[in-house]
Amino acid sequence: MHSVLARLLAASVLVAICSITATAWLAAQSTSTSIKQELGAALAGDAATYRSLVTFAVEHRDWNGVTLQPGTRRLILTTSDRKVLADTGTNLDPRELPAVPSAVINPLELDLAQAQDAPADRIDARITGPFRLSDREKGSLAEDWQLYMFRCIGPVAVEEMRTTTWGRPIVNVDRTEPGPTSPACIEAAERLSTLTETESAAFNQLNDLVNACLRQRGLPAEQIKMDASWRPVASHAECLASARRTQLQPHVAPLALLFVTDVAGKTTQATVVKFDVGRIVLVAAIVLVLTVGVSVVVALRMTRPLRTLTAAAERMQHGADAQVDISSRSEIGQLARAFNDMAAHRARTDAQRKAMTSDISHELRNPLGTIRSWLEGARDGVVELDRTTLTALLDEALVLQHLVDDLQDLALADAGELRLHPEPVDLRELFDQLVAAHPGLIAEGGGVVNADPVRLRQILTNVITNALRYTPRDGTVRLAAEGVRITVSDTGSGISAEDLPHVFDRFWRADRSRTRDTGGSGLGLAIVHALVSAHGGTVTVESQVGRGTTFTITLAAH
Repeated sequence: MHSVLARLLAASVLVAICSITATAWLAAQSTSTSIKQELGAALAGDAATYRSLVTFAVEHRDWNGVTLQPGTRRLILTTSDRKVLADTGTNLDPRELPAVPSAVINPLELDLAQAQDAPADRIDARITGPFRLSDREKGSLAEDWQLYMFRCIGPVAVEEMRTTTWGRPIVNVDRTEPGPTSPACIEAAERLSTLTETESAAFNQLNDLVNACLRQRGLPAEQIKMDASWRPVASHAECLASARRTQLQPHVAPLALLFVTDVAGKTTQATVVKFDVGRIVLVAAIVLVLTVGVSVVVALRMTRPLRTLTAAAERMQHGADAQVDISSRSEIGQLARAFNDMAAHRARTDAQRKAMTSDISHELRNPLGTIRSWLEGARDGVVELDRTTLTALLDEALVLQHLVDDLQDLALADAGELRLHPEPVDLRELFDQLVAAHPGLIAEGGGVVNADPVRLRQILTNVITNALRYTPRDGTVRLAAEGVRITVSDTGSGISAEDLPHVFDRFWRADRSRTRDTGGSGLGLAIVHALVSAHGGTVTVESQVGRGTTFTITLAAH
């Protein structure tokens, strides 16, 4: 018990220490982070402001003319080296800017927290760069699209022309199926699926940049391709993204930093958070003491029933009363009730064992005493071993043999090793044999049942013998069958109501004198019950004192 108590206390203290430490750490981190980012996060989370600045960077090659919308916060836009580009306030000292900007404005490397719909390479899809088509190329491709869609591919529903960001119509020309055969349509389809001069130059430049990146990484060169939406595709995504940034950099505004201050011009530099370590330690100690105190009370309440059960188990070991008085409905209460049931069952089993030992010794004493006395008399010359004497000795030996056989049958039944050999049994034939063996028995009915013929005969013989033993000469013992139901009824002395529950107990007899004049060994009906159960059936008894007894055997249907 001390081990369980110690483990419970150790677990409680460990949980308390971990909880206090984790709570203090999280509180400190959350408070510090919240104070540091209180003003900066207010604007950084404003996706509309971020998108408007990114859009300006996409549409311009520098930040000339950029404006910031004034509001409750002061917005400051600077270059990467912190030169002010725009400011919603006045009289700013650049040295007062925070160490970390609230947001970085770079259309070539979008902030995923602000632009959640950004592509995988984080490059703004609106940047066209050197791929932008000339007006002449746009017009020529538009004419080809009109010709191909309206005259070449047949009467289909034509949607509005979709184009790339640099103005090329997006048309999926299927070269695997037979297409238009007219020269004009073939030429239009060819131009719609081929790079223009502008695109070709930009594409070749991009391919050179990708291969330069691959060479730096020690990888073989490759020829990049365009997918169905005219987006460049390469096997090495990092090199492609790096090459695209290098190619598009001259066509967008350079990287800019966005800072936030309050209206008065004070910066959002991190606030220094100081914690009272002494107070934290004091509170932690109080919580720890309370935790240990509550744990001790709970642990003692939990282990007290276990100590009671341990003491009861030790009493059981010495044969004393092992019942415990625990009325809890918890798992320990369930354990206590199971322990009480086990102790009661053990007491009953022990009492039955003692009674059975006494009964066996009693049953063996008489035949063994008789055999011994006759043999000693013969040895001393007092008794002559004539045929009558030998017959008497044989009868006593048969009694012993029957008792041993009965005990063996019960032992096999208890161990689940009683072997049966069921087969169809003609009850009428079996009844005739029993009538011949037991004068005075009346049999009626019949049929066929599936049972072990030897064991079934043993069952009926035991019940019939018991009925004849307690039925007077002018009485009647009747054997009947109906389907799988067999009854043995007699008009004998009957069994009292208080004795009926013990009819199938071993070595039990209604006659407490326990002499062979009024009964056998007391195992016959116990064997009947075991054999019927082994067949998967049931046996019941009904009786009235002075009117007779009826045993009903119901075999399992097959």
